[in-house]
Amino acid sequence: MKKLLAKGLLFIASFIVMYLVIFATLFFIQPGGIPFIYRATQGNVWEGGGTHLKFHQFDKTKKWDVVILGSSHAYRGYDPLVFSSHKLETYNLGSSNQHMMCSYQIIKTHISKDNCKLLVLDLFDKVFANNDIESKSDVIQNVDDDKTALAIAISSNDIRALNMITLRYFNKTLNPLNTDTNNYRNGYLKVHKHLDPKKKDITKLNWKYKGERSQKRYLNLLLEYCRKEGINIVAVSHPVPELYPMRDHDKFLADVNPLLKKYKVPYYDYTNYKDMGKIIFYSDPTHLNQIGTIKFNKMLINDLKRDRILSN
Repeated sequence: MKKLLAKGLLFIASFIVMYLVIFATLFFIQPGGIPFIYRATQGNVWEGGGTHLKFHQFDKTKKWDVVILGSSHAYRGYDPLVFSSHKLETYNLGSSNQHMMCSYQIIKTHISKDNCKLLVLDLFDKVFANNDIESKSDVIQNVDDDKTALAIAISSNDIRALNMITLRYFNKTLNPLNTDTNNYRNGYLKVHKHLDPKKKDITKLNWKYKGERSQKRYLNLLLEYCRKEGINIVAVSHPVPELYPMRDHDKFLADVNPLLKKYKVPYYDYTNYKDMGKIIFYSDPTHLNQIGTIKFNKMLINDLKRDRILSN
């Protein structure tokens, strides 16, 4: 038995050594300054950019009035500058296609009742139906906390996550490859362009909603954790243009509403808000531009104050 165990441990150790040697070889071969590992493996996102900037600038010791979490709807739809005009110190921790599992792990290491008066969780049906590995890779590579990155990699249940967490540690030897951090302020990305209904991206709206099981599971864990830790949280879905297909929105609501009601979390669903249906408020078929963001944020703040979730 001891010999079998020793052989097993030797095999595991040999596998780890071989894996790291191969990975290191692919990493340090860098044609054009880009590690070859990005070409040899799938799902890896460059370190750097807006996600890296926002996590490394986030002050966990500060008492924030509002912190935003969610997908690109979050980091492109909630402007801290608008909130600050209402004397609300706000930070945006949204990231592209942010999975509920990522949001959950981020809350556990970054958010508490001591540093956040109100957590705003943006919910978007198209993201809730997705289990995109690249979105997890984005956080694994760019979150400031190794514990958070490792927890996301382990929870991903995807063999590719092993490469992602390994890449994170190798990347510590390089400067971030993605240097595009323009127009970010407190995690928010300001966009001024307007939606052009004649462009091909309108065709991306032809999709059908099918709830992703892991999204629901982690939304439940997230809400349970917030209640246990005394973190004040509201859920919000920001407006979409009139051309956005609403036929499956009820299916999305059927997935999230029972969980929100279970934990008594207020939900502000502006998805079909008619006053913001015009394309002038949008940069593409699903994202607000700066004009739309300002209008939406003022409306949300007023509603939160009306309901005494935010103080006047």
